[in-house]
Amino acid sequence: MTALSVIRSAMIPSTGPIEDFDLVRLDGRPLLVCVNPVNDVFLWDPSEDRWSRHRLDMPFPKDSGIDAIEVLAIGAVVHNGRIVVGGGADHQPFAQWDLESGAVRAFVDESHAGLGKSLGMELDGRPMLVGGDSSTSPRVRVYDVERRELYAELCDHHFDGLGGLTSGMLKDRPVLVSGSWDGSAAIWDLREKRSLVGFSRYAGGLQGVGLVSVGGRSHVVAAGRDEVVLGDPETGEWGEPLTWPDDIAELIAKDEFDDFITCMDAGLVHGRPLAVTGTGEGRLYVWDLEDGVVLGEPLAEHDGEVSAVRLTELGDRPAVITAGRDGRLLMWSLDSV
Repeated sequence: MTALSVIRSAMIPSTGPIEDFDLVRLDGRPLLVCVNPVNDVFLWDPSEDRWSRHRLDMPFPKDSGIDAIEVLAIGAVVHNGRIVVGGGADHQPFAQWDLESGAVRAFVDESHAGLGKSLGMELDGRPMLVGGDSSTSPRVRVYDVERRELYAELCDHHFDGLGGLTSGMLKDRPVLVSGSWDGSAAIWDLREKRSLVGFSRYAGGLQGVGLVSVGGRSHVVAAGRDEVVLGDPETGEWGEPLTWPDDIAELIAKDEFDDFITCMDAGLVHGRPLAVTGTGEGRLYVWDLEDGVVLGEPLAEHDGEVSAVRLTELGDRPAVITAGRDGRLLMWSLDSV
């Protein structure tokens, strides 16, 4: 593998870091919905390198005593040609908005805990928004965007806030995979609205989860403090951690490594199962999940923590997008993988 190259770069037109983003496709174009602590939501069109800023209306009632919106985790879908977003933060439960107008589509339920993770997905062709609590004994909630109602509430597995969420197919079942800061993970059947398998707690907590075919079988991919590991969805068992380069492995063995994983995404690139992890020092690592090793050298373009990462395509080119606390979005070509 040759070194990856940056094919798009953009700076959010606001102060503060990019805390999170989600990716949608509208009229065939990839668009990124980003949030930062200033409480605006930004839309970036990488094809034209064009930004737009969107203000969201207050979802709390006037007598709630809350006078500011906090959205640090975001999910997005397209419904009837419009982008719908859902999000919140540690101290704000999940709510939904129409992005263009900023109008609230579904009010916050103030009895719910704050939000740890959010994502947009489709279930049998229907747009759904998913929110995972940041609290102890968290719940994963799936919302039907068209009907503006709660579709499923999934609970009774995790004991700390959600550090990772992803959706996918397990054989013929649409599923969610959730990972917690307590190190546990679970696979949820979205049609039957129940848990399929729970994974035991993994030391260090989970900062990202994925679902990808490795060796012809689906596996859960999880990233923790300083490890990436595969899990068997049939048994709920974790495998051995993937192998770091020798210099990093030596630092970990001496307990001298502190560039910990902050985010992860996983998928197939040219049919090859890969995971991409971001770290607290701004580095990006590409993992070959088949061979269990890091590919090439770390990529270090962000100044500070990588806060979110997503595998995608730009046209027919595979790419990975990273967001950082330096306020930058970077799109990397994966053509050379």
